[in-house]
This record gives sequence, structure tokens and C-alpha cells, in this order.
Amino acid sequence: MTHDHIFKELLRVFFVEFVELFLPDVSEYIDPDSISFLDKELFTDITSDATHEVDLVVQAKFKGKPAFFLIHVENQAKAQANFPERMFRYFARLSETYGLPVFPVVIFSYMTPLSAAPNSYEVAFPGMTVLKFSYRVIQLNRLYWREFLDQPNPVASALMTRMKMAAAERPKVKMECLRLLATLKLTPAKSKIIGVFIENYLKLTAEENRVYERDLAELAPEEREITMEMMTSWHRQGRQEGLQEGRQEGKEDLVIRQIRRRFGEVTATVTKRMDRLSAEQLNELGEALFDFTSIADLEQWLAGH
Repeated sequence: MTHDHIFKELLRVFFVEFVELFLPDVSEYIDPDSISFLDKELFTDITSDATHEVDLVVQAKFKGKPAFFLIHVENQAKAQANFPERMFRYFARLSETYGLPVFPVVIFSYMTPLSAAPNSYEVAFPGMTVLKFSYRVIQLNRLYWREFLDQPNPVASALMTRMKMAAAERPKVKMECLRLLATLKLTPAKSKIIGVFIENYLKLTAEENRVYERDLAELAPEEREITMEMMTSWHRQGRQEGLQEGRQEGKEDLVIRQIRRRFGEVTATVTKRMDRLSAEQLNELGEALFDFTSIADLEQWLAGH
């Protein structure tokens, strides 16, 4: 998974906890039982002909009211000069598409620069301001990780890895993230999401790993046992998933070789459609190939599956 996918998965699974931690004012009026995630939105930037995908759009109700609103959360991994304008364009398109109030939020997850990121977009003329659009900013590299140590929140245990820290503190931050996570007693699946985030966003050097291992050994026996058991569970599950993915990829490669032998080169479109097939469907396709007489038969089969 890419960093972008890991970040989105974290927010989707722990969205209520994210709101509680970083948007306490919104937490006061949002109905957590009404939350639903909308399909991803794609916007074309007409100035550069580039396509952008909105990170996360959530629909929710106000507590005790029949009215809905949207929360748009964007994770920005690098500083960009035109970002405020892009946030406004997202806001305008979402507002037009859904006809609902939109609460815009940006998580700046880059490590540099440390200067405060802009939180508004303005269009003004001499003597008149035409537009002033504001959005909530969560700039992680301006938040000190130690201030979140006592937060019993899974999002805190993940995002501390992107917060302000001295270089010598990196092993300590990783250990404290895992220590906090161990106290939350999440399900194995949810715990692994946080673990994958920590492992990917705070990769230690060999020397830092030695310091981390030393700090881990100094934990109280019960804490150390829980933390080690949790990490062992992730690695075991990761190996099992890797074996399953390997079998799936091998089966798909075999079917593609069979198709190429019968009908010639396979287009990228056909390959992408095959990537979406389950193991059972790949088995079905392998058997169905004996009845195909042309590539059109294959395309028709894929369209039905």
C-alpha cells in the first residue's frame, strides 16, 4: 500500500476518533451513528489538465436534527503554492454536487517546511474583498508529539509519527506510539492498521533500531509482553496475506500466459480488469478459456464478471 492509501485507511476506520482528537468543536454537534463515506470524487484542473482525487468526503447529521452536512478531509504530503485555491475548488464542487454545507479540513503531513501553512484562499480587489474561503488546518509538524502521549486515541498513536520531534527522539517516539496502541486493546485488524502506519511513516535506521530495542527492553514486563505479542501478531498475519497474494498473482500470470498463447498480446485494459477478479473467478476463467474462439469472447466474459 502507498502512503496515501495507508493514510486514507486510517481516517476511514478511525474517523470518529479523528474528529474527537482534532475537531472537538465538530465532535460536539456531529451524530457519530450517521456517518457515511461518499464515493471518491474526481476533479479536473482546467488550468493544468490534471485530475485530482478528493481524499475523503464524509456525510453526517447534526445531533438531534434531520439536517446533513459534509466533512471534506484532505491529506497534503507536500507543500504546494496553489493548494489553497485547489481546496476552494474542491469546496465549490462538493457544495454544488451535494447541495450540503461543507466543513473543509486539511492535514499537512509533510516534515518540512515548518512555517505555518495557509488556512484560507482570498480573491480581492482594491477596496473590495470578493471572496474569503477558510479551512481548518492540522499541521502535524507544528504539533509536539509528547503533548499527545496521554491521549487514549488510536489516531494519536499513529499521527505522533509525523509530529514535531528531535532526531534523537525518533526511536522513543516509535516505542511510545506502540506502547499507547497496546493500552487501547483494539481488535487485531484495527491494531494492525495503526501498526502498518507506524512502520511505514517512522522507518528507523539500524542504529535507531538498536536504541528502540533497548528502550523496549526497559518497559515493565507486562507492557513489554503485550507490545511484543501485538507486533508478532501483525508479522504473522502479514506473512499469511503475502502467501495468499502470491498465489493469486501466480494464478493470474498463468491465465494470462494461456490467453497470450491462444490470442496473442493482452491489452492493458484486459489486464486491469483481470486484476479485479477473485481467486474463484480466475479458476472459472481458466476453464472458460477452452470455449473461447477469439479475444472478443474473453472481453464479453470479463464484462459479465
